[in-house]
Amino acid sequence: MQQIEIGSLVYRKSYQKDVLFKVSDIRYVNGKKVIILKGVDVRLIADAEEEDLDIKQ
Repeated sequence: MQQIEIGSLVYRKSYQKDVLFKVSDIRYVNGKKVIILKGVDVRLIADAEEEDLDIKQ
């Protein structure tokens, strides 16, 4: 499996991959890795746990 890093293009599995995001930051909150996302085609900022993300192939 590819590693998610800043600049990766990803989809959120929990939202049926409805929006394409670019990873803008990776933070650690209470010991958990949290990925900060920016929408590519829509004006949207979100966060997600790494397990909820699929990298665009």
